[in-house]
Amino acid sequence: MTANDDAHRTATRALKQLAREVLALDDDDVVMVSELQCHEPGCPPVETVIAVLGRAERQQYKCHKPLAEVTRADLEAAVRTPHAH
Repeated sequence: MTANDDAHRTATRALKQLAREVLALDDDDVVMVSELQCHEPGCPPVETVIAVLGRAERQQYKCHKPLAEVTRADLEAAVRTPHAH
């Protein structure tokens, strides 16, 4: 495991915890975080997708930046944006 892998795991855990706080999730809710690269025209080069499973329906939020750069303000903005999920 490299330092980069360790930093990515740490950032992933931190973002999952942040999502639990911002979304007021239950312990039974599953939070998945993915950093995706997009190669389609008009798509940001890297986006972070936060998906929540366990409620009545799946919820999904997108932040148009790398996972390690997503802040509480970014996540709160994604939650407020109707077409983000």
